[in-house]
Amino acid sequence: MAALAAAMMIAGGGWLLSHEEKPVVRQPREDQREFNVAHEKAFLAEQLRRNPGHTPILLRLAQMERSEGDLRGARQHLEQALAIDGRQVDIHLELGLVCWELGDFAAAEEHNRAVLRVDANQPDALYNLGAFSANRGNSRQAREFWLTAVRNGRNADAVDKSRNALERLKALQ
Repeated sequence: MAALAAAMMIAGGGWLLSHEEKPVVRQPREDQREFNVAHEKAFLAEQLRRNPGHTPILLRLAQMERSEGDLRGARQHLEQALAIDGRQVDIHLELGLVCWELGDFAAAEEHNRAVLRVDANQPDALYNLGAFSANRGNSRQAREFWLTAVRNGRNADAVDKSRNALERLKALQ
């Protein structure tokens, strides 16, 4: 009897091991997501009130504003963060992106150049500056930025983007 029970457990266990049950992933309802975002924003605003110079909170609020399409709100939070810590690369990169999306191309370029003053080999800034140059029709300068990103860049997505941009540029010539 014990052997039969053991055989049934092994057979049953074999079925369980080979049977792939897909986990049920429940997406939050839209109203729940909005509640979560509103709750997080309220929490972060309270934390910022207690510690007004906390740049990670400002960065997170800016990211939330940007994801909701409020680019001006995102810019405001990022400029606050920049006033606190003007040498933080992430702030300049994020602010450059927001400025670009707002159509303030001169400010976007300046923020990426500010990144290079902190880290001359920062691949995201090098890629972005190459793209700005290419958009202005200055392919020589774009090529220089992208080559620098590829030569000196760390293992980053921007290095791959720079390689691809160089290949596209070469194909155009």
